[in-house]
Amino acid sequence: MHAQYTSRPPRYVPALTGIRALAALLVLGMHTEQNVPFGLDSFLPFFARGYLGVDFFFVLSGFIITHVYLASLASPKLTAVQIFLWHRFIRLYPVHVTVLAGLAAVVSLASAVGFGFNNPQEWQWDDLIWQLTLLQAWGVTTTPRWNVPSWSISAEWFAYLLFPLLAPALIWVRERAIALLIAVAALAATALLFTIADWTLNTWVGAPALTRVFGEFLCGAALCRAVALSPEYARPSGDILATGAFLAFLFGASTGVADFALVAFLALTIFGASTSRRFVPQVLGSRPFVWLGEISYSVYMVHFPVLIIIRRVWERLGFAHWPATGKISAFIITVALVLALAAMVFYVVERPARARLRDRMGKFAPA
Repeated sequence: MHAQYTSRPPRYVPALTGIRALAALLVLGMHTEQNVPFGLDSFLPFFARGYLGVDFFFVLSGFIITHVYLASLASPKLTAVQIFLWHRFIRLYPVHVTVLAGLAAVVSLASAVGFGFNNPQEWQWDDLIWQLTLLQAWGVTTTPRWNVPSWSISAEWFAYLLFPLLAPALIWVRERAIALLIAVAALAATALLFTIADWTLNTWVGAPALTRVFGEFLCGAALCRAVALSPEYARPSGDILATGAFLAFLFGASTGVADFALVAFLALTIFGASTSRRFVPQVLGSRPFVWLGEISYSVYMVHFPVLIIIRRVWERLGFAHWPATGKISAFIITVALVLALAAMVFYVVERPARARLRDRMGKFAPA
């Protein structure tokens, strides 16, 4: 018999799914330019700061997890916590382990035929245990290795484990101003810790990674609480806020503004989009953006293996000596391959796994 726990179904906000597309495009654009360079940064310089797409995801994750699960975990019982963690595990793990298995197979085949990848220290078989247990970002190794971007889902898992403790505290926040203050303080404290410890956002393991995800996740969670506490008539124009904040991010990322100031703009983009009613939902809630947002996790997980493989292919075909048009074509083909493989993983693995396994630990009953 399935366990039951009462919760009200949350309102779906298509614009937030579209934001996942923006975050994925930032990361994909940066990493593709690093591996199949044609000069993207010269005319769209904000892509050089594409690593902040991960921070976009972290803040958005805190917002969405709070939006969906806060009511269920307001007074958490063991059953509710088990269901929540199972939901998040099923969200992360099937795609993660599928891509990891595929990457391990490719590395094994390449080794058998004498085809070497760059940075051979990244392919140590004994490191797979940390990948399989989602601990690769917790400081057990000096670098995440294997599917390197998966460090962020390890960090996300850390935030998910803490959310059942965070949710009751958020319920006690009854004033919108206090929720906004918590969001600001969370991001400011994270920036201060990074400054004092002389950490950079290019650190992907240990205390910096876990501090980064928790501070940004808490910021997003508090922003969600602020939206919930705002009367409809008192909300500012979310369309103007979201658009202005994202344009400020693009300008700042192109002109050298500090990382955490840019993260603040991204947080404001999410806050504004969640209350937008006019052109932002029309754009970010459009079919292309929602589709890309839906497959964004698969995009994020498959793009690194695709890039390290196709980079070697282009190199063997003489990419370095190609004209600009050839390099641009290779870049477009590479992105298209990433999206095609991500779509396949989404439709074959990610969506079916969630549909079949989501309720295995029980489900939240409607109020």
